[in-house]
Amino acid sequence: MIRAATTAIVLLAAAPAMAMPGGVMSTVSQGRWTCELPGDATTPPTPRPENNFSIVPDSSYLAGGVRGTYLLLGNKFTMTSGPFAGRRFVKVGLTLIKLGPDSKREALRCVRAGAVRDDYSADEGASAQ
Repeated sequence: MIRAATTAIVLLAAAPAMAMPGGVMSTVSQGRWTCELPGDATTPPTPRPENNFSIVPDSSYLAGGVRGTYLLLGNKFTMTSGPFAGRRFVKVGLTLIKLGPDSKREALRCVRAGAVRDDYSADEGASAQ
């Protein structure tokens, strides 16, 4: 009886941790992320460099040289501290689409534009080259 209970505890401890309701906890690709408003067939996208950021190790981001943290549960991406604290996005494929206060999608989208540099001082305001 004790052996069976011990085996059950060991198996449960080895099981993968599941996130709370909202989805599995994950991370997004490290690197520079540029944000823009989409264009259409006749106009190109409009860059919004004031919204750019870099994803760095430890579920963190940099914006304007200031570090913050983020949380990705399922496809919901939330900046939890730092200069963009409270900003929420939905992850659609490789793109982050900004959510408004009513949780509806807004026009702003952010895409990964390049690798992060070793010193984590990538030009957050620069667009992809």
